[in-house]
Amino acid sequence: MTDQTEIIVTLLKELIDKNGPEYLWEQPYDAYKELNRYMGADNAVTAAMLCFLVSGLVSDAEKGCEPEELSKAIQKKCCFNKKMSDLLSKIFCVLYSEGNKTEWKAKDSEGLSEFLKQEHTFRWEGCSVWDAGNGTVDCYYDADMVLKPTKEAGKTDGLKSMLKKNPFVTADAIYKFYEKELCKYLDHEFEEYCTCDDYYQPVVEDFELEYDVKA
Repeated sequence: MTDQTEIIVTLLKELIDKNGPEYLWEQPYDAYKELNRYMGADNAVTAAMLCFLVSGLVSDAEKGCEPEELSKAIQKKCCFNKKMSDLLSKIFCVLYSEGNKTEWKAKDSEGLSEFLKQEHTFRWEGCSVWDAGNGTVDCYYDADMVLKPTKEAGKTDGLKSMLKKNPFVTADAIYKFYEKELCKYLDHEFEEYCTCDDYYQPVVEDFELEYDVKA
């Protein structure tokens, strides 16, 4: 491979590793912009790459085909000359090598498996205002929670949607997803607790954190 070809293959692989196997044909313009950031806006190859990505031929390369066969398909569908078509064919045949496809298959839902195996520490800082009409009291609660995910953690609609979009989501990204969900849930429960009675000021130590976290 030439230096330029090797750089492009490396960049495309990094995009797939980060965003999932369907990124190139689902977000072709975003992939093109990322390539432009590294290769330069006037690079003829990246411009041709955009046309290739929107042509639908990525799926042919992903399924596996001979470089000459793919080059002819590029010439026919994208109207490029043989030199440019051969270059694009080489880039995508190397990108979708058996080694890379095996690596991507192994990464499918790897982040979820890693997340489910570990305990995780979540921090929550809650605040609410008890308002009895003739006076207010600010209420605060903070806690560090060590939680072990159950198998059901991988079956929530929000996470399933995230994994469908990108099955290469990392354990850290899943942690951040659940951290946000947990804090949003506890914020709501704490607000409900602090405002449920106009006549009795809440004692935040009585907030049933363990019960709510378990729920």
